[in-house]
Amino acid sequence: MRSTCRVLGAVALAAAAAGCAVAARIGMVRKDVLSDAQQVVADAQFNHGDMTIQAAVDRADTTYSPGQPIALSVKTSKNAYVAILRVLASGETTIVFPNRDRRDAAIAADTALTVPGPRDVVKIAADKPGVVLFEFIASTTTVNNAWVFTRAPDKGSDFADLGVTTRNIVKDLLGALKIGPGHDTAATYLTIRIAG
Repeated sequence: MRSTCRVLGAVALAAAAAGCAVAARIGMVRKDVLSDAQQVVADAQFNHGDMTIQAAVDRADTTYSPGQPIALSVKTSKNAYVAILRVLASGETTIVFPNRDRRDAAIAADTALTVPGPRDVVKIAADKPGVVLFEFIASTTTVNNAWVFTRAPDKGSDFADLGVTTRNIVKDLLGALKIGPGHDTAATYLTIRIAG
């Protein structure tokens, strides 16, 4: 009896593993593996207060081909300032919103912001194959206190480049956002995969 239970348990476990493998292969379940540099950003403790934030991309399967445009959307439960960071596996971090087309980081509560907008010249495009992390940060703090909401794009670029040292970037962000009593801060991230 005991050996029959073990055999049935092993068969059930193998079937479940095979099912997960098939689901992952056809895109039903996918776990994107982050680089160490991306994981630092994903693990950052930005949340404080009761504001919520929701983020999405324009493709349900979150998979893009190199060169394909990417549209992001974000919504907060309170009036807030929003920034969106793109973090590549190398740690290269860029502020994709605010950007050259839209420098005002303010967003009204319960209103979806799409980046880039339909009339924007600035485009976000898939680059090299791999996993890309987008970090969405919102705060009710005054915009003047947090550089991430006011940083101008680099000269000749649509976006502001923050470099590749994500530990320092997160440390600077935590200090600038002044997380604590007096205002709410919320963050979330999502990943996309660039096929290649």
